[in-house]
Amino acid sequence: MSRANGGRGWMLLHGTPLAPAIWGPAAEHLDGPVAAPDCTVTPAGPNPQATTAARLAEGIAGDIDLVGHSFGGQTALELALLIPERVRSLTILCSRDTPVPAFAAVAAAVRSGTGPTAEATLQRWFAPEELAAGGPVVDEVRAELAAASVPDWAAALDAIAHYDSSARTSGLRMPVTLVAAGCDAVSTPDAMRSLQSRIPHADLIVHDAWHHLSPFLDPAALAALLTRAAARGGHANARLE
Repeated sequence: MSRANGGRGWMLLHGTPLAPAIWGPAAEHLDGPVAAPDCTVTPAGPNPQATTAARLAEGIAGDIDLVGHSFGGQTALELALLIPERVRSLTILCSRDTPVPAFAAVAAAVRSGTGPTAEATLQRWFAPEELAAGGPVVDEVRAELAAASVPDWAAALDAIAHYDSSARTSGLRMPVTLVAAGCDAVSTPDAMRSLQSRIPHADLIVHDAWHHLSPFLDPAALAALLTRAAARGGHANARLE
């Protein structure tokens, strides 16, 4: 997101193994310039989320309303910690700042070809009635799962298995809004309440009926949620003490 004259814009970070296109419909309802960069995990190292954030930071000029979902939420946390002076507001959907050790075994299964099928993954990410209704978002996610790079997906799962920024998230001072899905078995409401407890003045919204990807099924409503969250920032570089 390079803007010669600075100014405000959105940065939307996607989860894994999805692509930036997941944000496309919601982005159409947001005011201002929108960047949805590729957050695919290919780098080696102990913290790919931080490595990805450092790469993204190089292209940011001006202030951003930063949004991240799932793995993208962890990358957003790293980016907000890295360049807090640029982050006007931070919104995290269905993510956490603590490890998910069980994902290490899932990563190994993905590498060996014995990992979860696309349909099993869809069943975890959407409610049964959402899958039955189908539609462009479900179709897009199904297509992205079918095209996912096995090494990249496994690397991202390993990264989530070990990710832990819980000792650092208390340093966030921009307005932070956390959005939890009641039926998310990984970024559970309890995990996000724990994250909230570490961030001064963070707001938490829990949608009891949502699954992991439910927010994307109503792009206009998602954009409205993000706009309300960003409004907490008030003005560029707002800080809460």
